[in-house]
Amino acid sequence: MQVGNLSKIIASSVLVAFLTACSSTGETTDASASTQASQVAAEAAALAEAQALKDAQAQAAAQAQVEAQAQAQAQADANAAQQAANDAAAQVLAQQQQAQDAAKALAHVIYFDFDQSTIKAEFRTALNGHAAYLSQNPSARIVLEGHADERGTREYNIALGERRGNAVSRYLVVQGVSVDAIEVVSFGEERPVNAGHDSASLAENRRVEVRYINY
Repeated sequence: MQVGNLSKIIASSVLVAFLTACSSTGETTDASASTQASQVAAEAAALAEAQALKDAQAQAAAQAQVEAQAQAQAQADANAAQQAANDAAAQVLAQQQQAQDAAKALAHVIYFDFDQSTIKAEFRTALNGHAAYLSQNPSARIVLEGHADERGTREYNIALGERRGNAVSRYLVVQGVSVDAIEVVSFGEERPVNAGHDSASLAENRRVEVRYINY
């Protein structure tokens, strides 16, 4: 109930009391009429105060309910946002793991013809896969280890292994890989994977190994 309405109630009550007092036929004195009017006014004021308190409590309860609903909605929005962030992070991790698995599944050994450092067409698909992974994952690093078979001098084979490593490096850079992601080393003939001396055994030693420092 509004304050204006409360004032009207009080005024009406006082007026009624006053009129009642004035219309008395002598059974009540002016003093008793005034006392009666004061009592009615006090009762009306108490009633108005009680009504005002009730209205204030109702308004406070309604405001509390609105605030509670707003807090609940805010919490629901926050939970939804967190869930969306978690889902996005999980998706990114899954994609990264899938890319790592794909990179690990690629051929990591590139073979060369005798005394050659030209990349064969059959290895370009694998190198393209490594290039794609390295380009999409700037933190990944690789070492290209160049090797040669036993024919030729030690110095010549060290240089040949380096040329082979550099050939693979240039190919990857052309495909978009950062130079900083690649390191080239040469072991020449010092680390054969096959100790045989026949053509097939020597062919296994003419290679570049792609080694990831980190995925």
